[in-house]
Amino acid sequence: MDIHPRVLRYFLVVAEELHFRRAAERLYITGPALSQQIRHLERELGFEVLRRTSRSVELTDKGAELVTLARAVVDASDTLSAWVARADQGTTRIRIGFMATGAGELTQEILNATSANLPLVDVQLKHLEWGDQTRALLENRVDVVFTREPVRADDLRCSVVLSEHRVVVLPSSHPLANRSTVAFREIAEETFLPSETGSQEWIDYWLVNPRSDGSAARTGPSISTVEEMLEQCAAGTGIAITAESVPHFYAHPGVRFVVVGDLAPTRVLLCARSDNSDPTVRKFEQLVEEIAHA
Repeated sequence: MDIHPRVLRYFLVVAEELHFRRAAERLYITGPALSQQIRHLERELGFEVLRRTSRSVELTDKGAELVTLARAVVDASDTLSAWVARADQGTTRIRIGFMATGAGELTQEILNATSANLPLVDVQLKHLEWGDQTRALLENRVDVVFTREPVRADDLRCSVVLSEHRVVVLPSSHPLANRSTVAFREIAEETFLPSETGSQEWIDYWLVNPRSDGSAARTGPSISTVEEMLEQCAAGTGIAITAESVPHFYAHPGVRFVVVGDLAPTRVLLCARSDNSDPTVRKFEQLVEEIAHA
């Protein structure tokens, strides 16, 4: 039997919420992904831990017994992670989580300033998928993370790093592809590519759901990386909303990026766990804040 503490952590959240959608939102994963993880747990155990109906979720007797055991394993895992961090002798480290464009145009300036001002700190960069950003932070796999709104700030300490326009990714053959800006109403009826991972709040934000008339986006294939977004858009299977800095880091001959002038900007945040008082993390946060407000 090989059960990862992360899966037990998922189970505990479902056991607390007794509702898969709310649990998935707390964990920043999709409902189907969470259901798959629970089914995997039950296959490993050989019995059901949750009884599901169309109207409710409840613990089985064995599931209720598992809660105490799972909490002990998760607590032990957290204790082990903390011990490893303390036992790492010789150099101080900071693990920085990021996705796609990180802190946008400020990324290199921040890293250069960190090298100059914290020369004895081992800076470890950890690339994260869209749905893994704050989860990696809460699971202590990274110390800080650059992430985009929307973010549930529970148990997190966040500060704004930058704000930038949202842009639409269009096939190069699209009638609007050569425009410098568009209004959202001009693309609202298009097929949009939804994120495959992340909370429903995150997915809806980039789909611009709900619309002003209460409607929702017509969706095509789901995507989980920038590369998938570019390929699907180039193929004409759908369009996507992303951040203005993306074309500075990613290029594709089959797409064009056009500013959506009437959408609110997207903001990049630097987040740490609210209970993290590590001096190196605090110094890094201060350094980023100074650069962001320079």
